[in-house]
Amino acid sequence: MAGNLARGNDLNIGQGTGLKIMTWAGVIFLLLPLIILIVFSFNDSRTVTHWEGFSLRWYKAVFLDDSLWLSVKNSLVIAIVSTLVTTILGTMCAMLLGKYRFKGRELFQNLLYVPVILPEIIFGVAILALFMLIKFPLGLISIICAHITFSFPFATLIILAKVINLPPSLEEASLDLGANRWQTFIRVILPNISPGVVSGALFAFTLSIDDFIATFFTAGVGSSTLPLKIYSLIKFGITPSINAISTILIVFTVTALFLTDRLQKSERIGRTVKLTIGGVFLAIILGLVAAPFFTTRGKKLNLYNFSTYIDESLIADFEKQTGIDVSLDYYNDNEELLSRLQMGVSGYDLIWPSGYMVKIMQSRGLIAPIDYRNIPNYKYITSALRKLSYDTTGKYYIPYAYGFTGIVYNSALIRDSVDSWNALWDERYRENILMLDDMREVFWAVYKMLGQTVDDDTARLQKALEMLVRQKPLLKKYESNATQEMMLSGDVWIAQTWNGLAARLNAIDPKFKFCRPREGVIFFVDNLCIPSGAPHKANAEKFINFLLDPANSATNMTTIRYAMPNERARLLLEPSLRDNGIIFPDISDVSELEVMQDMGPFNKKLDKAWTELKVK
Repeated sequence: MAGNLARGNDLNIGQGTGLKIMTWAGVIFLLLPLIILIVFSFNDSRTVTHWEGFSLRWYKAVFLDDSLWLSVKNSLVIAIVSTLVTTILGTMCAMLLGKYRFKGRELFQNLLYVPVILPEIIFGVAILALFMLIKFPLGLISIICAHITFSFPFATLIILAKVINLPPSLEEASLDLGANRWQTFIRVILPNISPGVVSGALFAFTLSIDDFIATFFTAGVGSSTLPLKIYSLIKFGITPSINAISTILIVFTVTALFLTDRLQKSERIGRTVKLTIGGVFLAIILGLVAAPFFTTRGKKLNLYNFSTYIDESLIADFEKQTGIDVSLDYYNDNEELLSRLQMGVSGYDLIWPSGYMVKIMQSRGLIAPIDYRNIPNYKYITSALRKLSYDTTGKYYIPYAYGFTGIVYNSALIRDSVDSWNALWDERYRENILMLDDMREVFWAVYKMLGQTVDDDTARLQKALEMLVRQKPLLKKYESNATQEMMLSGDVWIAQTWNGLAARLNAIDPKFKFCRPREGVIFFVDNLCIPSGAPHKANAEKFINFLLDPANSATNMTTIRYAMPNERARLLLEPSLRDNGIIFPDISDVSELEVMQDMGPFNKKLDKAWTELKVK
């Protein structure tokens, strides 16, 4: 009878050819993107969608990336510790629910499902609010606590399934034969529920390794994990190295899930497997305990920067020269930086905000004055950028790099000369146009095209919005992260972008030209600032001085392809870079360049208009 039920039923559900085809089509649809990603991880091309031959170059790039491996180490430490604690707590909870009856048991068991069904972003915000309320420092420990909290219910429910199915006669027989409760648990109960325990542990480990949202909210200084690192890399350009990293994660996750499935089907786990798992956990814990004794005490520097916005070899050189241990974490935009500092995330010594954000942070007491007596190389900074409108005192920032937003286009596909913002409204380029996914950049470009200045004028804002609504059907999309890849693959022909990205595209292929529209451009300056309460302010000023050394600035410019306000450094560049008009705009008269400003209350009107545009 059981066999017949396994093979079919009276309704013949699952027997139809159409349903089988739909099922397989659904499976293929789900797996095909992963298969494509894995295949293109072996692509020799710099683009993620254009095949140019088999190569392992991107795996090599991944394995040589020190910051990436620091993120991997953090991810493993967090996952192993949280898994160990989760498994112990989950086993205890499963035993409680499976073996004992007490008042409120059903309510307690139902509460376990809350973290399972609750959207993780709500969970992340909630746990961050708790940490801020009790002034719990953010870092590896806070991430571990968050991961334990959201993985504990999953592990408990998996282990509970094994505990419930455990025959009571086994425990009774053990006790009748003279074993005490502890001996019965160790020698009888645990071996029989061990498949569930290990399955719960593997599931918790996988959840921790893959988690982004809870980690994003609870991460602090020096605690960047692999998912956070990948996200920061995507923000500034996708290369097949992302595919390589993702492939490694996919293989790891599939292996863990396969082991989980096999263990759930197993009745018992051998002694060798248990000893191996226990040995790994013990080695990691001993490593964590010993690690603090091998770090440089008192000589720290914590940096918080955009990804790929500094030559990381300079950090290694600085560490060698000074003996200061440098930690580098990443944020993705100015608003993320502001929100994290306002939420109380502390411990960073140096940040890289854009000009308009400097003014906001200064007004809210989030950045401290810089002691220029500790920065003799400040003398190399171009005088035109020393006291800009967002801080006319010049006390709170040092200009790091500058540039402007313009238009990059494929001259092999667009034969006409491009010299105006109007080109982004040209019907001939329909569905081959990109605009930045950035409220300020998009509206500022429209204001420039209309010959207007950005101010708190509702009528002008409405006119700008109407122009953007008219343009929207012509767009491929609003995009800030994948412009380089979409231009290289030919998916788009023309795009609003920053000059540094355009310079990288032009270096790859000269057919990519850059236009500085005749109506005017928005000039930006990214800056070095020290957060209020920075624990190592003196070390931050040493590092700023190190970066401003002309030789180091030249190295940095060569890597990031953005201009730095250091004329001595520019003289040290290769001629192809030194004379590159895309990288080095003329800033002899800053008054002719409109620097993006914080618009205060007008930001709310801009945000409302931007939201209206996006939903149309």
